[in-house]
Amino acid sequence: MEYFQDNLPLEGIKVLETAQGVSGPYAGKLLASLGAEVVKVELPEGDWSRHTPPFLAETNRKESSALYLYNNTGKKSVVLDWRTAEGLQKLIDLTISSDVLIEDWDISDRKSLRIDQETFRAANPRLVEISITPFGLSGPYSEYKSTPIIQLALGGVLNLIGNPGEEPLMLPGHQPDYLTGINASNAVQIALWDRDFFDNVGGFLELTMLETLANVHQAPLDMDGGIRQRSGHRQSPLSSNGFPPGVCTVAAKDGYITFGGGSPAIWEQLCLMLGRLDLFEDENFSNVFENPESGPIVDKVMESWMASKTRAEVFEEASSIWMLPVSPVKNINEVLDDQQYAARKAFQTVFHPEAGEALYPSPTFIADGKKMHISRAPLIGEHTKEYV
Repeated sequence: MEYFQDNLPLEGIKVLETAQGVSGPYAGKLLASLGAEVVKVELPEGDWSRHTPPFLAETNRKESSALYLYNNTGKKSVVLDWRTAEGLQKLIDLTISSDVLIEDWDISDRKSLRIDQETFRAANPRLVEISITPFGLSGPYSEYKSTPIIQLALGGVLNLIGNPGEEPLMLPGHQPDYLTGINASNAVQIALWDRDFFDNVGGFLELTMLETLANVHQAPLDMDGGIRQRSGHRQSPLSSNGFPPGVCTVAAKDGYITFGGGSPAIWEQLCLMLGRLDLFEDENFSNVFENPESGPIVDKVMESWMASKTRAEVFEEASSIWMLPVSPVKNINEVLDDQQYAARKAFQTVFHPEAGEALYPSPTFIADGKKMHISRAPLIGEHTKEYV
């Protein structure tokens, strides 16, 4: 499979990025992968994610944070202290020749910087500015600070993870931030299209992590009117009907296997594979949420069937012979070695002068049989002389 090197869809678009951390930088990373020129404007101390472990090289941590390296591929770095009057004016000057500004200044930042929604667009009416914050620039939470676990809790997602009757469990990483970054990239592209094909004027966009999470719920309430609750190792019900046992995660010989789906057809196919069609014919096993005792019974039947089988053997048999939605629960090393990822060139090797060589996920889509090429993240201030 080849990689795109030129003629990318966003070539000619210039993006300034003052946002730090994950959401804004991930949006900028996506735009850069599509060909935009993304100039990351960093404070003298650098994006805070530069100081976040793990580090790929102990000798120069500021240049080797895995979090920073991943979220800033394909960009240029300019050091500019916009907290000073002179630095802010230089930033405004940079926006004059830019198409997009990605920033994450909340209410308190805007007060200290003395900026508003017109500060940058007054200098360049064609500028698309996107503000990415946890709670937005209005509302009772607008001055509150946040982290991923706070977003997951307020967004109602945390309450769905874990066992019933026990404490909610954390979804690791910066998942709310990455989802918000994807939305931000999409919003920017739509705004650019609107600008270029209609009134030739940019706009001020607001995007929040909290409202992003509000949109990931397929249904905030159960279809029958009940509130969704944690369902442990079982698939969360979309309604109180049609979820037999067997839609769960259970142990094989060398680890865990997860089974998906919840239709009667899949349940019947599972029972045929287990040699227990009697379970399918017994109405007591038609709905695990109405008959909780049916779940542990089926779990034991499934684990007994898998006791002498490895995850790979179960995956192969259940997927290819019985056409069931099933997967081994993999650790990250197994993901990197997975043959499906390899066949699709899902990872690329990228070399960085300070952090060394590492595998990075490729942009997710293929166009005309080609993947988007990834170039390394910049050293801090590497391109300052080029722009300031």
